[in-house]
Amino acid sequence: MEERLRVAIVRRSLTRPQFIFGCDRTLFLLLLLACMGLGLPGGIASGNFINFFIAIILFAVGVQILRAMAKKDPLIMNIFRKSVKYQESYSASSYVSHRDREY
Repeated sequence: MEERLRVAIVRRSLTRPQFIFGCDRTLFLLLLLACMGLGLPGGIASGNFINFFIAIILFAVGVQILRAMAKKDPLIMNIFRKSVKYQESYSASSYVSHRDREY
């Protein structure tokens, strides 16, 4: 009896980072929320036409910056989230500590 290797199909859509307009999804939605708050009526600027145009320009420039970031490193947001947990420095110690006793 001949044994065959099992083949598993991995779809590319399941392994790619999730982007919107070529930007990281979380950063894009934060940019969109900030621009909507700046430019739309009832937002920060009360719907002033100047603020509306500033919001459009900010959105266009922000999307280009986010696209460039995603091209450079698609997983930059995940790396940033993990790096926030780290301390700036760790104290040097020459012993291994345990809850009950120290060696």
